[in-house]
Amino acid sequence: MTEQDSLLYGVEYPPESGQLHYDFELRLPVIGDNIAAIEAQGVSTNLRLNVAMMARGLVKLGDIPPEEITYELLEKGLVDDDFDVLAEAREKLKKKRMRPKPSLPISGLPSSPSASMASPNPASSN
Repeated sequence: MTEQDSLLYGVEYPPESGQLHYDFELRLPVIGDNIAAIEAQGVSTNLRLNVAMMARGLVKLGDIPPEEITYELLEKGLVDDDFDVLAEAREKLKKKRMRPKPSLPISGLPSSPSASMASPNPASSN
């Protein structure tokens, strides 16, 4: 399961080439990505960890070879608004992956709770 979208400002690759890459495909990072990001970057800041995990989750970024989509590339070339675009794509993936909420069971109860609670008409009991 992946999410595809486009960055607003793009990432320059190769560095100093002026070539910007916008279209991306992102998969949902898994715990292995988190572990690898911690091992590579440490846990100094949450942002560094998130950027490292984002780099691991990017399946495609323009025409950049997948092995070149690294923490270092994103750290030096990703604009903060584009990070927000990637984070939004990750949230969409999380929602798609969530377990569906169970539907309400069908029962034989009256559709109106007041129908079963109605008082008898006093005139009819005489």
